[in-house]
Amino acid sequence: MWDRIVVFLAFLAHRIDAARLTPRANTVGPSQHALRADNADWMAEDASVLRDMTLGEVVLPGTHDAGAYALTSKLMPGSRFPTPWEAAAIAIAEDLGIGVDRVITPWALTQSLDVLAQLEFGYRYIDLRAGWNGTAWCAHHAEIGVPIADVLNDIATFMLEHPGEVVVMQTSHLDGFPDATRVDELLAMVTKTLGEFMAGPEWARDKAFGDVGIGEMVDSGRRLAVVFGDGDYESVGGGGGASKTTWPPEVLHNAYADADDPTAVMKYVRGKIVEYNNSSGELPGTMSKISWTLTAQTKTVIGMFEPGTRPRSLRELTERSRPAFGALAEEMVQSGCRAGNIMSVDFGGGAGDYAVWAARAMNHMPRDASCSLKNQELIAVT
Repeated sequence: MWDRIVVFLAFLAHRIDAARLTPRANTVGPSQHALRADNADWMAEDASVLRDMTLGEVVLPGTHDAGAYALTSKLMPGSRFPTPWEAAAIAIAEDLGIGVDRVITPWALTQSLDVLAQLEFGYRYIDLRAGWNGTAWCAHHAEIGVPIADVLNDIATFMLEHPGEVVVMQTSHLDGFPDATRVDELLAMVTKTLGEFMAGPEWARDKAFGDVGIGEMVDSGRRLAVVFGDGDYESVGGGGGASKTTWPPEVLHNAYADADDPTAVMKYVRGKIVEYNNSSGELPGTMSKISWTLTAQTKTVIGMFEPGTRPRSLRELTERSRPAFGALAEEMVQSGCRAGNIMSVDFGGGAGDYAVWAARAMNHMPRDASCSLKNQELIAVT
């Protein structure tokens, strides 16, 4: 396989104009925070509808890889790396004699706003990937990003400024080979920064995660539910699953297509939503997350160097498909369907954003609304 890739790249190398390479963007530096949206307090505005709902009933818009809005040129260490698309990027960079980050960064950046701005735009689920870079805990996605402390401070600021809002944060992908002590230090950092807002198992007493009420979270000031880990921390003995302040990873169930073809992802999302709306509650007390995201593949990365109009970054790929995903969200609302409990997207915010609007509309549906959406073939997105 790699021989074919190298031959192909050698053929393309002499045709590539360096100026066509996607320039580095959103490197670690000044905050991208510049947005204070009208829906920063949408849950407070919708309190008459939301306060009687539980976490297992509400629909929340969420940002995938929320901390990957700024990345360095340093690769994230860990047993999961490199993934196939990252390995292809490394091979391309070596063959062309350019920095690996020139190829990886365009496909690793998943957001354009910092976490405070994401929350102010209306997103209420934060997917925080935390990696140990050898000296500190940092956000990451293929490359090392901003310090985790920065993201936690953003969340604390939002919680202080918006007392009617409820947030679910998942801290996962604990890469970089941290030992148990480091994982416990991360948990302690989360608790120290956000503890006054956290609605953990001890606070919830005998209630399951999905049975915690929105109204009681707001009334008590415990408006942040933190899910710690995705199973990876267990290999190093971290205390996330036994924490009194955070919830274990099994309380969230993720549906993820792992594809770069918008039509295939939309078909997958549609199928999962039909399945969710027709289920009989096999997973009570949990939250269901459906990822409306496109994922770079080996062919996607190679395609950025081909002549023509192939997308040259995840943002470009996402923006091209956003109108079609928005139309699908509108169809779901019109069909009386809820998109699980969490709609997770890349590049939340800005023109064409559909997730916050769709989640609010779904929460306003009658509780006994019947989803009329069916699985069907979709017109290919170009």
